Amino acid sequence: MTPRLTPISGCGAKGPACFLVETSDARIVLDLGYGPQPGLWPDVSGVGRVDAVLLSHSHRDHAGALDLLPKLGDPTVYATDIAAAFVGARAEVASLPLRGWADVCGIRVTTGRNGHAPGGVWLHLDIGGGFLYMGDFSVESDLYAYDAPPRAKTVVIDASYGTYDASLAQCAAAIDARLDAGPVLLPVPAAGRGAEIALHVARARRTLPHIDDALRDTLVKLSRALAACLRADTASNIARIAFEAPRIERAEGVMLACIADATSGDAARLVDAWENEASPDIVFTGYLPPGTPAERLTRSGRARYLRWNVHPRLSDNVTLVRACAAHTVVPAFADASHVAAWQFAFAPARVAVDGTVAL
Repeated sequence: MTPRLTPISGCGAKGPACFLVETSDARIVLDLGYGPQPGLWPDVSGVGRVDAVLLSHSHRDHAGALDLLPKLGDPTVYATDIAAAFVGARAEVASLPLRGWADVCGIRVTTGRNGHAPGGVWLHLDIGGGFLYMGDFSVESDLYAYDAPPRAKTVVIDASYGTYDASLAQCAAAIDARLDAGPVLLPVPAAGRGAEIALHVARARRTLPHIDDALRDTLVKLSRALAACLRADTASNIARIAFEAPRIERAEGVMLACIADATSGDAARLVDAWENEASPDIVFTGYLPPGTPAERLTRSGRARYLRWNVHPRLSDNVTLVRACAAHTVVPAFADASHVAAWQFAFAPARVAVDGTVAL
């Protein structure tokens, strides 16, 4: 049979990542996520048994639905050792390299660091003239390393930002302006932009942020066991922040607390304590899932939203598509209302936003 890709979830709207790849010899699911909206699971009821699940990284919307593995026949899960450690031992896990290749069900799978999260990788399958699944990625991070992928006829891109094209430098400047105004709480994910923002504050402001225990634990790991995910010469800076940054004891300076939407962790506790106070400023920097404190506080005006880029801009995706010499582009994790702009930006490659795609 001709290899084919079927989006189970993650195309046409913001939703959990889950894609089915089928060849004559194997059926493989790429990512098995939950959310990012509360209660949103991929519908795998019609997928049937698969031979393997490949995880691009450990974030919940890409790896948070492993409880569904029995519905897929309890296949082996493939992930980098770092991503597997973040996800936890909920299945039989086989190791993928951060940079290299592995044999998965007779298919050569090449990987490279995705610049987005600890242990995160893009996945290139040697089928159909080359098939590339980017998962989430970023080329702008000053902390996480990014490896350019090989050419591929078909590419599933991270289109989370639609047609947005402002740079991370512009984002940082907007956030810095708020930090200058007084004490600021930024709810952040520990395994992602939390560490990036901590590094930025330490470098740009020459002062250390106040951090919670969850972020401190991740920073320690990043400076040691997870250093292979980082850009050169950043591990020592991360170690200094981990061991010298003060705890959050009151509203002062720059405060980084987990988790990003303030539904749990120290961020939830602090938001609850300060929601009805005039200070500190509260700034959310990532996706605002419906029904969360992040959405409620920004909608009411108590908090503000200032993006910190952790996904590619439109221009980054255009560069990727050109470098890969892609014939077909599948934009994932964004609303299909952008399809006309995508078709213009990625031409002459065709854009597919729904249905099965021949590889």
